[in-house]
Amino acid sequence: MTRRAIALLLLPFLAAQTPPDTRTLAELQRAFAEQREAQYSGDKAPTREQEQELLKRQLDELAAFVEHEAKGDDRFDGQVALCERALQLRQKDRALAACKQLDRDGVPVLTAMTGAELAVELGDKALRESLVVRALKVAGDDVVQQLQIARILMTRLRDVARGEQLVATALAAAKDDEQRALVRWYECEAIREREDLPENSYYEALEKLGTELPKTYWGSVARDRNEASQFAIGTRVFDFTATAVDGTKVTRADLDGRAAALVFCAITEPGSESLFAALLALSKAADTLAIVVIATDADAKAATAAAEKLGKGLRVVCDGRGLRGDLLLRFHVEAVPTVIALDGRGNIAGLNLHVETRDARAEFDEAMARALQKAK
Repeated sequence: MTRRAIALLLLPFLAAQTPPDTRTLAELQRAFAEQREAQYSGDKAPTREQEQELLKRQLDELAAFVEHEAKGDDRFDGQVALCERALQLRQKDRALAACKQLDRDGVPVLTAMTGAELAVELGDKALRESLVVRALKVAGDDVVQQLQIARILMTRLRDVARGEQLVATALAAAKDDEQRALVRWYECEAIREREDLPENSYYEALEKLGTELPKTYWGSVARDRNEASQFAIGTRVFDFTATAVDGTKVTRADLDGRAAALVFCAITEPGSESLFAALLALSKAADTLAIVVIATDADAKAATAAAEKLGKGLRVVCDGRGLRGDLLLRFHVEAVPTVIALDGRGNIAGLNLHVETRDARAEFDEAMARALQKAK
């Protein structure tokens, strides 16, 4: 018997003994991004045909992943990715087949609603409706998920009346002011994205929520967020309180008499090294500078470890909520890294500061000098 024949006979046994490792969707998508980056790394940009060929190979690999490897929510998120990639390649039948796979038990609410959006793009009204009904069924009595559905209905699906009815129902069922404020916060978020309303409707809704329900959590967030939208150099920052990862409190009052840099960033991810180098150099030269890191990282321990590697003296706030974190919502921060500089009186010395470009670095240096000068 030849070696080839023996190898063929052994293949089933070996496969049973050493099952292949399964990947996550995130790992697969990172691999796809690396493939695309490699395609553009040469001296010449790829041709249209080469780009399409890579997309087709990735589409086939994604389909195989969804069928044979995907576990848990990756099965559904993979179907969404498959549908989007097929649409990109104008393979409508394949996209529609992937989208239909979302209309089944186990699909998460937001994934079903994403499928409803894709069904609209595919021109399948019946599938769109079926997926919305599926999402509502999965949401059940979960008010937050109902409001997430309402937001998508009022914005991306342009079904305003239906979304508003969900909001009205949630308001009627609210048992206290905290629940009413929560509903109205989500309504504000939907108002922000609606294209059928006047431009300033979002901030008017925030102001109304903050005024009418000021003692609630979401009412206070709305009030601060609305105030943050009007920040300017020289205006006083609102009072705030947060808990650092070491358990101590961080308040605006604690910073009085010192310059402060409020650094909003994902501290465990690359990209902020030059910013922290500049800040730490300033803190060594001037003991009147406080650096408070408001981290968007999911893991507070990892954020703390990353801060310790950068240097001493950094206070870290990390509630694990990412861009939905308390201080990020209050300060209206939606992209990181960015810095807000305060002088010793609690007044704003610089907004939206970073150091990535020469002009940005000049603005950063000027703002920090202004903050430190008034802290003396």
